[in-house]
Amino acid sequence: MLELSFLAGARDDLDEAYNWYESKEIGLGDRFLNYVQDGLLLIRQHPEIFPICTAEFRKALISKFPFEIIYKNDEKKIVVHSVFNCSQHCRRAIQSAPPLGGSKCTTLDA
Repeated sequence: MLELSFLAGARDDLDEAYNWYESKEIGLGDRFLNYVQDGLLLIRQHPEIFPICTAEFRKALISKFPFEIIYKNDEKKIVVHSVFNCSQHCRRAIQSAPPLGGSKCTTLDA
């Protein structure tokens, strides 16, 4: 499996989402993190199966929650750039380039 790292902003995204869900219901933040871990495991095992959202980035939707993991794969490691809330405008996830095919978030099941 490939090495995985987070940019500081992505770690902040994750902490913020966890805290928000925990404030809504005790344990909901932990469930959110479990689904994030599931997504990260899939990314590490099969980084190329997720849709491309720009020339450099891919995105994986987190099951059961409206969040995407935006990451870059350089064949040696995976760098998570954002854990993005899809209820916000998706173009904010990657400031450097707009997503291909529009700004709608996609699902893993599609």
